[in-house]
Amino acid sequence: MRRLVQSISARLSTKKPTQLDKNVIVFTTHKAASMLLHKLLADICQKNNITYYSPNQKADKQLPFDRIFNGEDFIAARTGCFGPVRFFVPSAALSNANIILHLRDPRDVLTSMFFSYCFMHPGEIEPNTGYRKEVAEAGIDKFVLDMSDENFSRYQGDYGIGSKYGRYVGNVYDRYTTYLREIVGKPNAVVISYEEMVLDFASWLRKFLAAFELADPDETYEFAMKRHAEAVKPAGEDIWSHKRRVIPGDHKEKLRPETISKLNLRFRQVLDALGYSDSQDETNQMFRIVSKF
Repeated sequence: MRRLVQSISARLSTKKPTQLDKNVIVFTTHKAASMLLHKLLADICQKNNITYYSPNQKADKQLPFDRIFNGEDFIAARTGCFGPVRFFVPSAALSNANIILHLRDPRDVLTSMFFSYCFMHPGEIEPNTGYRKEVAEAGIDKFVLDMSDENFSRYQGDYGIGSKYGRYVGNVYDRYTTYLREIVGKPNAVVISYEEMVLDFASWLRKFLAAFELADPDETYEFAMKRHAEAVKPAGEDIWSHKRRVIPGDHKEKLRPETISKLNLRFRQVLDALGYSDSQDETNQMFRIVSKF
């Protein structure tokens, strides 16, 4: 019996990966539930025997950003699913891949980054100590403005803010405008929102899975719903938890009105293009992007 199980396991482990008609590339930002995206992608790919490359994978399946930013087209040389990529990376594969761009209101991203940098994310020094404590004491309003302008590069460490590759991808404002220029509006790209993921995970998941063009998407949909639907449900706030607070609009409670006004002005193009402008109906903001592009 043991030999039979070992034989079956060996055959399963040597099963050839499913060849997608098109690569699937998933872009997002830091602080937009990117780790949930990784877990979801890992499950989708494992269930459908799709080769999966990710910053969160190990060894030969890890996306090598240092090499990519120095000219290697890692993605174009391979087939499968790639993501979640938390900033834009160039590749010749983008012209014919199925692209998912999962975005969150940049003001909420910046707000979440503060708690990640000061309290939540592991790194070279302990949370709420040293320069991390100094940033906390300086306050969230200074932090969010710095993260979206030239002061971004002055912050030490990479505690969920993406500073490790800052010289290639820029600050948070730069990352959003790059997405607008390089991906939003492209015929092979679907733009979906963190807000819809939180408020209507079932609808969001259908749109997410469509990019894979699976033979039996319903089976994978039911599987993913059972494994991940609970993870996106709002809960009480805990500044020490990786899942601190998922409710959209958190910046309105955490930032001063004058800070929000500055961010609104700075991100005006982004907010208008993605449906986050305060002048737009709030209900439409949550479900706006997919129907727009």
